[in-house]
Amino acid sequence: MLNLAYRRAWISGGVLLSAIVVAGSLVPGPLIESLPLTLWDKALHAVAYGSLTLWFAGLLERSRYLIAGILSFGLGIAVEVAQAALTETRLAESADLVANGTGVAIGLALAYAGLGGWARQVERWLRVPPPGGR
Repeated sequence: MLNLAYRRAWISGGVLLSAIVVAGSLVPGPLIESLPLTLWDKALHAVAYGSLTLWFAGLLERSRYLIAGILSFGLGIAVEVAQAALTETRLAESADLVANGTGVAIGLALAYAGLGGWARQVERWLRVPPPGGR
């Protein structure tokens, strides 16, 4: 993990983002059922898992970006299993896993293209000294 002054805040933000993705994937209700899904649904999957991957890649060294992607995709698998086992109104679909994987790939591509480690850059812009000074 990068040496960040606000490490706990960045991690907490990632946990919150993960919880939002999980809750949004499991919540039943008329709002979800009334949306015209298909492509919109798959785009939401890609955005959600791409965002998770890029968020956590922002907290890690470049050599660990792939771990962020693997864990994000693993969460997507777990959510699909939970949808099949715990809900009657949400469907587990292999197409969702493809969309999740696409999002992870986009998140990783953005991280490797220069957006990874973004948290350190944000702290520099805010002129926050790293832990331990300097």
